[in-house]
Parts: sequence; structure tokens; C-alpha cells
Amino acid sequence: PGHTMPKATEPIRVMPYGVARNRLERAAHRMRVPVYLAKDLGQAEALVTTKVFYRKRPRLVVDAERRGLPIYVLRANTVAQMEACLSDIFDLEGRPSASLDEALREAEEAIQQVLGGVPEMKLSPQNAYIRRRQHELARTAHLASASQGKEPRRQVRIFRGE
Repeated sequence: PGHTMPKATEPIRVMPYGVARNRLERAAHRMRVPVYLAKDLGQAEALVTTKVFYRKRPRLVVDAERRGLPIYVLRANTVAQMEACLSDIFDLEGRPSASLDEALREAEEAIQQVLGGVPEMKLSPQNAYIRRRQHELARTAHLASASQGKEPRRQVRIFRGE
């Protein structure tokens, strides 16, 4: 209780890594969302990178995970992918969802299952803000997580990292 969704108007500091900054700025401008491009992780509230960079597990990605930053992985370095990502970050679909508490409880239970040996657990679809919180829980438990599916049925999958 007392958790509010971030307003779409609240600026978010994003650190692009291996992502074309000018395209990201263009995508944000086209979607009219306030994105500040952070110069370093210390200022960032989210990391946006591409699959190619993410797979190599560079120090920056590892640091971001250690800090519990949400990491958005683009399949390609395109404006379209960036717009989909921004729509995710700012939850532009803005649909109502199960209460945050329920969704976090579901994530906690899934984490216990995976820690207990289940290979992976899929959570019920949630909005971007709630998924971000679920990813944070997984990271705190030293598990891997990924969002999958298309809005509005996008959901978090929790599993053991490599």
C-alpha cells in the first residue's frame, strides 16, 4: 500500500550502452517522454543496451545488475526497438494490474521455487513498473530474470543464471 505508479511525466535517467544515443534521444522526443541520458551508472535509473553487448557480460552490465538497476535489452539498435523500450519504461500502456503486493508475493514464491531447484518460473503478466520491481527481487536473490511476450501480456521469467 502507498506505492504509486511513476507518472509518465517524471523524467528517467537512462544510461545507453552500445546504443545509439542520438536515436534514443529521437525516440524519446517522438514519444514525448522525458529521458535524460546519464553519463555514468551512478546517475542512471536504468540501463539500455543491446543483446550483443548484454551477452558479452561486460563490467558495466554486471555493475548495473549488482546495483539492482533495471536493464532493458534491445534486440536491435533501431528507433522502433527504442520506442518499444521507452513505452515499457514509462508504462505508456498504463493498464491497471493486480496490486503490487500480490505481484511481489508471486515473485517471492517463484524465487523460492527456483532456489529450491525448479529450472524456471513464469510470473503472471504485469505492467512495466511491477515487472521492474519483480526483476529487482530476482537480482537480490542472485537469480536471472527476463521479460518476455508482447504488451499487454508481457511477463517476467525467473531462472538460474549461467
